[in-house]
Amino acid sequence: MRITKSMTNNLSIDREIDFMVKYELTADELFLAQLIFLAQDGQDKYLYQYFNNCNLGLPIIDLLTSLQEKGIINKSYNIPKKGTPFNPLDVEFNKTVIKSYLQHSQDLGMELFDKYPVTTVINGRAFSLRNITKLYKSMDEMCFSYGKAIHFNPEEHKHVMDLLEYGKENNLINSGICDFIESRQWLTLEQMKNGEMDTFNTNELI
Repeated sequence: MRITKSMTNNLSIDREIDFMVKYELTADELFLAQLIFLAQDGQDKYLYQYFNNCNLGLPIIDLLTSLQEKGIINKSYNIPKKGTPFNPLDVEFNKTVIKSYLQHSQDLGMELFDKYPVTTVINGRAFSLRNITKLYKSMDEMCFSYGKAIHFNPEEHKHVMDLLEYGKENNLINSGICDFIESRQWLTLEQMKNGEMDTFNTNELI
């Protein structure tokens, strides 16, 4: 059977549902856990946007309590009392859950790796574009870094894959996959595709 883009996107959603089923999480609990993961990695703006602008289904204390009861958060973590500040950096996650979450994010990163061009030719020499060891210690680390960049969102991943295909068709992918992820180069491809900036071949800059 031929695997299509829609099938791989559904696979990512399936893995997210599997993660929820495995730990008996509600959608609010999973989303809060994801926001705390990001906050602990220095991206706390999403957590505060969520608190300030969204209509919360349950108070954060209730969600944290439920996550602790389900073993997502360690029992040693002291849930703040009502009226006291909440610091996401203080939350202690179960290491087994962290490992499972890393495996969950791998689907998205592996599809990016598989679809990324293998090599490019500059001045008559072939250069590898899939060398992840320039920045990451392992494939898992690369996949998790990509997952964080797209906020572990399957729809955002699908959008990146569409932009990557556009870049390949127009010979615009000339940097390594590490730079592609860390520099969020799909945003530049989107601007090019929308006519907001001129397209160019980066070989001209070498």
